[in-house]
Amino acid sequence: MFRFLKSVAPPRSRTHRSGVLLSVIAFLLMLLSVQPVARAAAADALDRARDMVTEAREDCATGTDVLALILCNGVLRVGLRTDYHAFSARNEAGTLTGFEVDLAQAIARFLDVTLVQVPVEPKNRIPILASRGADLVIATMGHTVQREANAAFVRPHYYGSRTVVVGPVGSPVAGWDDLRAGHSVCLPLGASFNILFVQRHIRILTFDNATALLDALNFGQCAFIAHDDTFFTKWLADPAWSARFGIKFGFSPLPWGMAVPPEGGERFRILLSSLSAAWHADRTFLALGRPHRIPNGFLEEQRARFAAPECVTSGGAVVRSCLLPAVDTAASDLPSMLAPIAAWMEAWLSGWFGLHADLAIFKSQASVALLIEGIGYSLAMVIGSVITTVAFAFGFAAMADAGFRPVRWLAALLTEIGQSTPMPLLLFFGYIVAGGLTYYSAVVALFTAMIMLGFYNGSYAGQAIHDARHSLHATRGSGGSGFRATVSVAWTQLVAFLINATKGAPAADMIGVPEFLGVITDLTAHTRDRFVLYVILLIFYTALVLAAIALLMAVETRFIRRVGRRA
Repeated sequence: MFRFLKSVAPPRSRTHRSGVLLSVIAFLLMLLSVQPVARAAAADALDRARDMVTEAREDCATGTDVLALILCNGVLRVGLRTDYHAFSARNEAGTLTGFEVDLAQAIARFLDVTLVQVPVEPKNRIPILASRGADLVIATMGHTVQREANAAFVRPHYYGSRTVVVGPVGSPVAGWDDLRAGHSVCLPLGASFNILFVQRHIRILTFDNATALLDALNFGQCAFIAHDDTFFTKWLADPAWSARFGIKFGFSPLPWGMAVPPEGGERFRILLSSLSAAWHADRTFLALGRPHRIPNGFLEEQRARFAAPECVTSGGAVVRSCLLPAVDTAASDLPSMLAPIAAWMEAWLSGWFGLHADLAIFKSQASVALLIEGIGYSLAMVIGSVITTVAFAFGFAAMADAGFRPVRWLAALLTEIGQSTPMPLLLFFGYIVAGGLTYYSAVVALFTAMIMLGFYNGSYAGQAIHDARHSLHATRGSGGSGFRATVSVAWTQLVAFLINATKGAPAADMIGVPEFLGVITDLTAHTRDRFVLYVILLIFYTALVLAAIALLMAVETRFIRRVGRRA
């Protein structure tokens, strides 16, 4: 056989055979050289980290920074999540397991200290870190520019992900344009991407427990949920679950960073930076993630990067140009005109009353624009609800006195429906009907809510007008039951239901109207102290009701009292 192949193969020159041989040798040499280069980069970075530990131990007595305190006390407190499968979650025995847990243990072993696990959630991981409740947080936390003010992030990043929207397999949603205001999307509390949904007037619900997101999707509480793609790894591997739900679209690639306290944590951050570069280069991160079957695309890319000598100096320092930047979740945004006032108000409330108010929503142009838009929707909601209440009231009253009996029957039926049906149920019914007739948007939701609130309050006000007319007709005859006289008698009840229509405006948020209450709730879902914001809400809606009362009193002065004097 070999002789046959040799006989039919084309003749090759000695020069050609030498070239092939040299190419093979060069390729083998390249393969052999990759590992030594990687080991050299890792060794240099590890040596630097060890030197920093030695230096910090000498400062143990002074306790000048986080690293010195860790080494002095022999304890490393690490903030870890308790509900994120494959990264950090409690097993049946109540023990935390996952990639991040193993990473925390590896860092503690390197420092030769005892690991203390500090349970954290997305809403409190940064406050716990800033208050020195933990020395280090490894909790699926994306590295954003906005978070750098309260946490010092470690680079290279230890992991990365993107955010995905998950929903029913049969749903046609495939991008932002397909998500409508009527859709409800469940989001993790405190996630940096939540504002993207708020800006698009998508109805959101927030949960502080990741598992609750899955329950909300399974039981139909939300049409879609959004989270890091890594969160769904386990569930998408389940044939039964993946037959019902799948990834609809993704957005916002985000590197995950370990974080240390912003004050006193600089030396610890630099040590962890060298350690992370070394562990990327020598495949430690890959080895830590393998037992938990996490996607390793990001880790492979980072291993190749930091195994190269261009990214780690001979002294073990990480080259800055090789590091991934923090993601700016408001890259096109600028500080608002209210930012200085909000900062002064925070300081004033803290200094005089001890209130640690978070007024960040007034410091960003994006959030202020949403607030202004929410105020506009609220004012439109109030005005529209008052107008539709008046229209339904006089419409029902006119139908109730119509000469054609079927019209009177219809008026009685509609009035009974309006008075016996809870307002939230009416709003939801309007949402279902409007969603079936047209493309549901924030404007459609606004008009739907106006009609439903007007129908609800108008059914009561119309009954009052009808009763007033019959009362006047009985006492004064048909000549004394004119329009002005009837309105004068029914005025008190009419005012009550007009005010009720004004107070019902915040309820419109439940069907997707982006009014002031909904915007405030969405923007401040992760805020630590919302007392001041609730006071602002109270003042705003109280002012709306008082304005409505003042307007109705003016109408009474110019119209109703004049009728009374004539009578």
